[in-house]
This record gives sequence, C-alpha cells and structure tokens, in this order.
Amino acid sequence: MLTHPYCKLILLVVLPASGLFLASGAAAQSGAEEDNQPTQLEEVNVVGKRAFDDRFMSNATRLTISRRDIEAMGANSIGDILRQTPGLQVTTTANGGIEIRMRGMGPENTRILIDGVPVSASNRSSQLPLDELPADLIERIEVIRAPTAEFQGAAGGSLNIVLREASAKKETYLWLTDQYVWGKHGPSLFVSQTGPLGAPPPKPAAGGISESSWTYFLSLSAGERNLGSDTRRESSVNTAAPTTANIEDESRLRNSYWILRPRVTGRLGASDRVTFRGVFSASDRDGSVLSNLNGLSNGATVASATQNPWRYNRSHSQGAVDWSHSFKDAKWDTTLQLDYPQSDYRFDRNTETTLAGVATTRTSAYNEDRAERGLIGKTKLAIAAGESVWTMGGEFESRKLDLGSASTQAGVTTPLDLDASTRRTVLWGQDELTIESIKTALTVGLRAQDFSTDVAAAGASTRFDKLSWQPSINTRTALSEDTQYRFNIARISRNPRVWELAPLTEPSFTSNSPTAPDFRGNPDLRPESTITLDTGIERRLAIGGQAGINLFVRQQSDVIRRRLFLVGTRWTEQPDNIGSALVWGVETDIRTNLKWAGLGRDWTLSANVNLLNSRLNGDTLGGERIPGQARYLANLNIAKPLRVSGGWYGGGTLALTGSSDSNFASTPNVLTTGGERAHAQLDMYIGSVVPTLGFWRLNVYNITDFRSDRTRVVTDTLTGTVTTEHSERWLTPRWFLTLGTRF
Repeated sequence: MLTHPYCKLILLVVLPASGLFLASGAAAQSGAEEDNQPTQLEEVNVVGKRAFDDRFMSNATRLTISRRDIEAMGANSIGDILRQTPGLQVTTTANGGIEIRMRGMGPENTRILIDGVPVSASNRSSQLPLDELPADLIERIEVIRAPTAEFQGAAGGSLNIVLREASAKKETYLWLTDQYVWGKHGPSLFVSQTGPLGAPPPKPAAGGISESSWTYFLSLSAGERNLGSDTRRESSVNTAAPTTANIEDESRLRNSYWILRPRVTGRLGASDRVTFRGVFSASDRDGSVLSNLNGLSNGATVASATQNPWRYNRSHSQGAVDWSHSFKDAKWDTTLQLDYPQSDYRFDRNTETTLAGVATTRTSAYNEDRAERGLIGKTKLAIAAGESVWTMGGEFESRKLDLGSASTQAGVTTPLDLDASTRRTVLWGQDELTIESIKTALTVGLRAQDFSTDVAAAGASTRFDKLSWQPSINTRTALSEDTQYRFNIARISRNPRVWELAPLTEPSFTSNSPTAPDFRGNPDLRPESTITLDTGIERRLAIGGQAGINLFVRQQSDVIRRRLFLVGTRWTEQPDNIGSALVWGVETDIRTNLKWAGLGRDWTLSANVNLLNSRLNGDTLGGERIPGQARYLANLNIAKPLRVSGGWYGGGTLALTGSSDSNFASTPNVLTTGGERAHAQLDMYIGSVVPTLGFWRLNVYNITDFRSDRTRVVTDTLTGTVTTEHSERWLTPRWFLTLGTRF
C-alpha cells in the first residue's frame, strides 16, 4: 500500500494524466503537428519527438533523458538527474557518494556504462564516483530496462551515460556556482566550447560530402563541494547487565576536483568518420568523522570520543578513438579505449574511552594504494537486407588491478595486498525483421561471453572462469500510429566481483560487532543466473508528450548475498549463493507539456510511479523481500524551463521512496531483521534569463531535510544474544547559486 503522506499528490497527477494515455490517434496526430513548431522545439520543448523516437524505435526497452530534459531539471550534478529518472533508487551515502538501485535490487544488479563502455567493477560497490560528474557534461542518459544481444544488461537494468558531443555550431558555455551548507561555501566552475576546427570547409559539390569538416568539444569542470551528514544511533545488547549506547556522528568532508574533457570529430573521407576523445580528472577528498558515545557496558557507565580524519585522492586518465565506415547498405563502428585510474586512501582513528572511571586510548589506521589498467575494444557491423537488419559485433575488455594496503590495530600492522586481473570476451549477433502482416518488428539475438578473473591475496590465489550464453527475443507491435506494445524475454548472468572472490579477510575498523563485522571473500561463489521478462505499452500523447506502462519479472537463481556468522569471537560477513529470488513490479511514466492545464506549452510535467515486490526462496526466512528493496518509488517534476529569449523559469521535484525490509537469515542461527522507513525529498529551483547577457539560478536541495530512519536487529538463536541498532541520518538542505552565460 502507498501509505506515504505525499503519495496522494503523486497519484492525483499521474492517474489523471494516465487517462490521457487513451486519447485518440487523430488527436495525437494533430498534437504532433503542433509539437513541430520550430520556435518551441528550439527553446523549450523537452518532450519533443527525438527523445521519444529513441524510445519508440529502439529494439531495446529504453527511456532517454535528453539534454533538453536535463536543462529543464535545473540539475547541478548527475545525481540530481538520476533522482528524477524512472525506476531508480538513488541513496546518498554518509561520505557524500551515491548508491544506485534499479527496481529496488542491489547496486551489483545495476550495470553502468559511459559512452557505451562498461565502467570498471573492481571496487566493492561496483559504482563509479558519479557525484563528480557535473550535469553540464551529460548529453543524455539512456535507461535500458531489458537486455538484448548488444546490451548485456543486468537484473535491475543498465544506465548508459553519454557525454557531451562536438558540434559544428560554435558555442561557449560559462557557469559559476557556489554551494552553501553548514555555513561553508563551495565554489565551482564549468566552461566548455564547441564548434568547427579550423576554417569553415568549402561547400561540397552537389551530392558530395566535405572531407575536411572537423568539430571539437572542450570542457573544464573544477571546484569544491561540501559533503557529509549527521547521524544519531541507539544500540543495545540483551546481556545480563545493561549494555546500551547513544552515539552522535558528525561527518564533514570536502571534495576538490577537476575534470578536463577534449573531443575532436571529423571525416577521413566520404565514408569514414573518426572521433578522438579523452577524460582527465583528479579529486582530493578529505575530512573527518567525529563520534561521541554515552551509555552502559555490562552495567558500567561508558563514554567515548572518536576522531576519524581521512583523505582520499583519485586520478583518472582515459583516451579513446571511435571509427565508423559506411557502406551502401551497412555501417561498421569500432571503439578502442584505454583507462588508467589510480587512488590512495588514508585514515587514522583515535578513540578515548572512559569505562567505570578508567580512561583508555585506542588507535587504528588504514592505508591503501590502488592502481588499475584497462583496455577495452568494441566493434559492430549493421547490414540492411530487405526487410531485415542484421547486426553483429564483438567486445574485449582486459583489466589489471594492483592494491597494496595495511591495517594497523592495537599496534599490530597487517598487510592486505591484492592482485587481480579480469578478461571479458564477447561475440553477439541479432536479426531485426519486420512482419508486416501483424505490424511487428521482431529481434532475435544471441550473446556469448567468456569471463575470467584471477585473484591473488594473502598468499593464496583463486581463478573464476565462466562461459555464458544470453539468448533474447524482443518484439515491437504497432497498435496504432502512436501506440505500440513491447515484449522481451532473455537470459543473463552476473559474475562475482573481485572483492567477493578475494581469498582474504578484511577486519572491521571499528569495534567488531554484528553491525560492524569483518569481511571475508568466498572463492567458491557461482554466478547469478536470471531470466528476464518485460512487457508494456508506449504511446505518444495527443497533448504532446509520451506515456508508458511496463511490467517486469525477474527469476534469479544462485543469488549472491552476504551471510553473517561468528568466527571465534569475531563477527564476519561473507558472500554466498543463498538460493533463488523472484522480483516483479509495475512501472508507469508520463512526460508532457502543461498546455492542457492552462499553463502554456513551456511548462512541462514529468512523473512516474513504480510498484516493486520480490521474494527470496531457499533460505531460513524464505518468502521475505530482497533486503533494501523499496515498496514503491515515485517522482513528480513540474518546471518552466529556461528560454534563451529571456524571462523567469523554475521548477520543483518531489521524490518519494517507500519503506524497505532487511529481513534475512544470514546462517541457520543468525537472523537479521528490521528495515528503513519511507521518506521524501523535495528540490526546487528558480532563475531568470537576461537576454544577451546570461542567466542566474538558485537551487535548494533536500528542502524536507531528508532523514534516513533505519532499524536493524541481529539475533543469535544459539546464544540468545540480540543486538539492536536504530539510526537516523540527516543530509541537511543545500543551496546552490549559479551564474552563467553562453555565446
């Protein structure tokens, strides 16, 4: 049930708008003609035909968040965009990063690509530090809901983040932004320029193509951001004498960063086009976490103060070349990319504790240096043959990870070094043919992938090697000129990550407990296997815009989850194959202008509601939902986008996240229960354009002072020990003032 107090507002907008989904085709045609007015498309129509055609004509089930959509959101970072994307559950972590769940499944079930190339998944969270990408650097975001032979996909889904492209129109952007939170400022700069490279080329002869038309894009983003949160925790253990703790954490971090992105595109001849692109970035994140504890330990009073200063430096260099060759009835695309990310992480922990009047000091430290090398190659050949389009391709990815670390506790230093290499080789092919008699486009594909990982750590090594096959069938059936029905069924697999396989134990850097356990890799993990089914209806709206409703089902086997158990006197988590899971849900979305509501064509509405459910099987707590999966996700955005001709603009976004459970049987005698309450986040912005000069914009994020309210209970049935922890975390409202111009 949708019990959140803001749900009525979402439903009042989405349900009446969904009724517009049934508007007549004739009216839709009239609305489409009205949509094609050049002035409106140039400045404010964020629900124009291009974004919808990407969705309507693609053989994959996808949504496209276009550049115009991004500008209409008034977003500052990619995180602001993703929070407004259908089906995404975006959580801001305590250190200011973001964690992404699609359809409520774990982050490991979300596949992230940048310019079509998978992001490295060597780290524990399998997530890129997306919070460092400014919104102005994004051309579009493709939300790929169902896998095809070309797109491997993931059980939750895939995100393809396409960065800004070069243009023949010369244009310069200059943005200055100041963030304000906790009484501190965080200035940042974004500047970009795009246009023709060199003198304009001469006009070609009739029917010819200029061979010297080269364009460039160059951008620099640099600045600082204040990150962090405030957390209050209450914990207790049902020992014979009272054991309780009240803890207040203050996390304050500062991230300094810069990103340089050059891109050059041009023709080598009438049939060949090439792009050279790169990304060079660096960030320096430092800060501290201050914790104060008061309580009882086995009946004796205890108080402690902890200082945890840390620093994280990261750099990333990337170079790539994209080449395409056009034949009479075919096109061949090839990409070669080199990656070189590296980082170092340092923290020191100093805790002064007074127990029953006796003071002690405990220190610990952790140092980590990480370097990675990546080589990625992709090729794709598309051939048109009558009513069919044959597409085939291959991919190769090789990555090498070197990690050296040391953990120091109680004066004892323990090295935790790891060397790992991964190789991925893919061959795929698909045939898209049109069956005119039933107005259906049928795409049948097969993808073969060989994936291997070698991990050496703590004097031991392990190897994982798996050949998997991904068959897929996609259909698009025209129900009318503006309405179509989709169906997709496929089989995919998810291989364990490096850290899940690593044969080493990483100790907890705080006091070891069920809520702060050690972590140990499991070399015996098997890959997850998933059968995916997606079906839905998509429609152009008579009033201008689009709407859709989609049903998805996921049947997973060999599900990988972490189990909690005691090793001697220490609590330890280890990933394991626990059984199977069934995940299903309904997704609805609508995007339209608000002319029908009397607000004019330059007002836009975007809304979506996702109802999610799941069941775990084969575990002691069989029948429970996937831990962390929200019961619903809902989002409403209303905006009057920026017009280059001048005037006021602004908008607001209300994002709702339903409650979730954390019920799970870690081992037969250790049960974890609890969950997180529903919450809402409200963001708003307002600004004005001064013709020929520029614009200003004021953003206020998290007006509702979003609070994460979680409870976790760990029960050891053998000893009868029950550990309870309840936490509340605040992210605090944040203000951004932006001044910008383009010329």
